Amino acid sequence: MNSVSTHSFATILVLSKVRIILKSLLNNDTYIICTEKNIIKHNTTESFFYLDLTNYLFDIVICQKLKRSITDFNLFPSIPPTTDQYELKAQKISTRLFVILLVLIMTILLLYTSLIQVTKKVTVNEPTFEKYAELYDRYSQILSCPCSKISINYGNVLEIHYSFHQVCTSSFIDDDWIDSLTIDYENTVLKIIDFRWTAKQFFQILRSFCKLTNNTISYSLNQFYTKQFVTVSAVPFQVFQSQSRSAVDQFILSTTNSFLISLNKIRTTTHVNSLFSAHMTNYEPIVDPTYDDVLFIQRKYDNCSCGLSFQCSVPSSVYDFENDTILFTVPGMYVGCYAIEALLQSTLECLYNQYCIDTIHRYHRENDSVQGTPLQQSNTTIYSKNSTVQDLVDQLMIDTWDSSIMYNRYYNECQPIQCTYSYKTRNDLILIITALVGLVGGLTTSLKIVVPRLVKMIRKRKPGKTFHTSA
Repeated sequence: MNSVSTHSFATILVLSKVRIILKSLLNNDTYIICTEKNIIKHNTTESFFYLDLTNYLFDIVICQKLKRSITDFNLFPSIPPTTDQYELKAQKISTRLFVILLVLIMTILLLYTSLIQVTKKVTVNEPTFEKYAELYDRYSQILSCPCSKISINYGNVLEIHYSFHQVCTSSFIDDDWIDSLTIDYENTVLKIIDFRWTAKQFFQILRSFCKLTNNTISYSLNQFYTKQFVTVSAVPFQVFQSQSRSAVDQFILSTTNSFLISLNKIRTTTHVNSLFSAHMTNYEPIVDPTYDDVLFIQRKYDNCSCGLSFQCSVPSSVYDFENDTILFTVPGMYVGCYAIEALLQSTLECLYNQYCIDTIHRYHRENDSVQGTPLQQSNTTIYSKNSTVQDLVDQLMIDTWDSSIMYNRYYNECQPIQCTYSYKTRNDLILIITALVGLVGGLTTSLKIVVPRLVKMIRKRKPGKTFHTSA
């Protein structure tokens, strides 16, 4: 019993001594207990609790081993191992510097690759029209879709429609109406400027203008449809629409100019060569009995001589030949040196009035069953009833132009093989890890070469000093 008490007393005495030593070492504030898992910090007060001495001493040994391992950690050992303390310290400094630089550089690289904005390129193979529209809505500025077919006929993606002035589809250019204006030239005595003398010619030329402009437009349109719309890449709808409309406007302008240039050449040639009108409206033939010859005297219209101008004209009227009085003046219509020039100066206002139409017809064939239907004034037309025939011809007798732009057909003709677009984003986790793994090998090798030399250059050994580990 006494031996047991003596053992207990000795144990308590030893622990008390350890407590005193620890308090003195740790400045009576704290002490640290190293365990296999972590370091536990305890407040040191008068109520110090006693731990099992065996476990405590075991923890101390582990801590010392860990500290020694960290202190002696060396990535640059010499071969064979050296005992020179100067070299060993240089190796340890190199190791610490290597670890610090490696961690620092990898941290910087990690932050850089995580925060930097990178451009990613995306490719969509054989996109449909719907997919292209979706991509364009999202990436209109950077979307590129190269066409597999860079030249496309306008006829495959465009349709041009047009409508003529209503006179070109009216009964006034039909054979029945024109035939109803025919007179018996051999048995009828009329003044040259009488409307009945030139009425049939007036409507025949008007019909010719309608047919001629229609043929001109049809021919030009066939040529236009074979022209190529060239694009390397698929263009958006707005651009395609704008370019198509420009092409249509250019077609209309070039066709109109070409027709008018040809017409003016014919008119000028006719006047310069003083061609004789079949209805004798520009020259009056007179037989000269003295020389047994025919003389051609220039006709005048209101003091305007056909020899000087081919555009001389006067209002067209119906005359009483015997009394040389005007029975009826046809509103808007003229007669002049040449029937075509008089027609171009005329208007069609009479054809909008049923009374005027009936009056014209009555002076030709009163009992004829042919009746003309008056033209209708419309708010949608670009012409008025006072527009001259020259105004109509200048527009190719066309009232309205319209074009159908078929963008879906264009896209199908273009047939992009692929569409590509790019956008800016940050690197994803896999790319970051891949980049770091790819760099760590080269970085480690570089540091292993540079760091020891850098440390050796900085720590120059003083001559004559050699350090060895004591035995």
